[in-house]
Amino acid sequence: MSTPSVPLPLSKFETLLLIPEAIHFEEVKQSSILYSSKIHPDKLLSLLSLITIELTSFNYEKDRHETSKKVKIHSNILKEICGKEYPVYIAFLLDSNILSVRSPYDKMVKGQSFGYGFKAPYSFQRLKLIRRVHEKAILPENNFKDSYVEKCEKILYGLFDRTKFSTDYNIAEENLFGKYLGNIKFPIDSENIISWNKYSAYHGGLVQLLKLLNGEYTFIRKKKPSGTKPSGRFYSPLTFLNKIIRSSLYYEGKKLHQLDVKNMFPYLLSQYLPQLAVLDSERVERLQSCPAFKAKYNLKTNLYTPKDYIANQLLEQFIVERYGSLILPKSKSGIPNIKLVQQDNNKYFFLDKPKNLFQDSVSHFQKSNKKFYYRFIHNSQRENWNQSPLNTSQWAWKIKGEQETQKGNCTNSYSQIKGINNNSHLATLYTETFKGSNITRQLNLPPKEYSNYISNKILETLMNKEIFKFNTLSTKGIIYDHFIGLFKNDFLSIEWAIKYKELFDKDYNEVYEQDRELTKKLFIAMLYARNNNYIKEQRIFKSEFPILYDLIREKKKGNHKIITNKLFELEAEIIVDKVARGLIKKNIKTFTIHDCIAIQEENIDFAKDYMKEIFLKKFGNYPVIKLEL
Repeated sequence: MSTPSVPLPLSKFETLLLIPEAIHFEEVKQSSILYSSKIHPDKLLSLLSLITIELTSFNYEKDRHETSKKVKIHSNILKEICGKEYPVYIAFLLDSNILSVRSPYDKMVKGQSFGYGFKAPYSFQRLKLIRRVHEKAILPENNFKDSYVEKCEKILYGLFDRTKFSTDYNIAEENLFGKYLGNIKFPIDSENIISWNKYSAYHGGLVQLLKLLNGEYTFIRKKKPSGTKPSGRFYSPLTFLNKIIRSSLYYEGKKLHQLDVKNMFPYLLSQYLPQLAVLDSERVERLQSCPAFKAKYNLKTNLYTPKDYIANQLLEQFIVERYGSLILPKSKSGIPNIKLVQQDNNKYFFLDKPKNLFQDSVSHFQKSNKKFYYRFIHNSQRENWNQSPLNTSQWAWKIKGEQETQKGNCTNSYSQIKGINNNSHLATLYTETFKGSNITRQLNLPPKEYSNYISNKILETLMNKEIFKFNTLSTKGIIYDHFIGLFKNDFLSIEWAIKYKELFDKDYNEVYEQDRELTKKLFIAMLYARNNNYIKEQRIFKSEFPILYDLIREKKKGNHKIITNKLFELEAEIIVDKVARGLIKKNIKTFTIHDCIAIQEENIDFAKDYMKEIFLKKFGNYPVIKLEL
């Protein structure tokens, strides 16, 4: 079996041009000669290519290419291509029904550029790449976002040399066309959003290939506001290159292979989460009232009756039975005695329900009337409480000397589930036990309530377990697999299929790869987006990781990009500043593509081990690193 031939790179005197396939340039060339002697065929071809290229642009917010019907091109650019005679070229193309009428244009507005676009037979059609030979060598064109990138990132952009990159661009065009436009009928209706998106992806992919092979390079890396050096992701021509084209790219005659870090974003998020893991009082309060948190950790199984309620009910009934009414003490200031008579609808008199179950549940009465409360409880445990409390004639106060405690006669005023003081249990069950009295049977008890008590120690343990689980799933490269079933079950089958077609512009065939692809897209979008977007996906994530959900949601308030920006910086610190720089210093040709690197085949094993070593030093473990096929 013969090995495939390696495509040759362009020479210093060659460039690639892009024009609609429907334009038969040899016929156009002959017509231009007859039209005017001022028209040079090579310049005319370059003008057609310029318009074709400028008709598409990259939308950074939507992360996609967009092709327009017309584009504004300044006259200075036209002069660079065709010279001062550029109006003759434009007139010829208009008269030949290749270009559409120039618009928008207003003679009253000075300095306004014309709008250029192709007529229907050539607009939104298949494209073709043409190699052009120049008389002079074409110098590479490097553009930098700012001087910091040019100064600090030379080790990264210094490898970009258009005479070293190569690919079979005709095969690349066929692959792109097959992926995006294989089932599309021409002419394409630009009003059809799906068809337009597919054509834009095809068009933009070819333009990026052309710029790479022609040496039209742009390098971007943002700088921290407080720093002097760039940080974050490094953008290069390879970054924007379509994955289909990247897979068939050669450098110095050797095929480039891509080492991909699986689940990179969630993996880095799991490493960043411990910095957010702070259990303040507000977070504790949110979690204790969160249904998803209770459901996740089975916190609705234990019931309790507030001890303050029973204690105050006992006290109130004792006073009423003993004295017949609730009487306030006589005022020392001469104010007449005021009787406070219990009303039938005032069943909760003296009740001071605890505001927070994490605090000691001591009633207001206990705090302000400690001596009386002690005597009341003390007497409530005596044998004579076994007598009917309705027979008030049997009740009598004893003097202090006659008050004796009978040991072992009854239990404490309330009992707690083991663990309230040592934080060994998730919930606390309050029960009021007065074994020596049947008065509790006469109390009008409130409805049972679910206990919300969770100790900080237990909360911290649960939080660490969630972080550990999230990190484990991400490290193993199966975090998206974990959510496939959860996401699919929350969608109707038809909704899932429609969502896939909407996001990927292709039919859903119910295969695992498509399910994972869609789950990944929704999961990442949920983490990127504002808190009021992707509500369904947030609810699913919350059901699995309620504490992590709270950490992420609170951090994103006010600035939903704060986490993603931090993770981009962390990603670049590893891939760009540690891996790529380290490998290049070892004379291994390395190109970064966000969370991946592109290297030559002979260096795959070494680069893979080197990446693992970097992750291990930074985090103590490393994610799955695989060769992208």
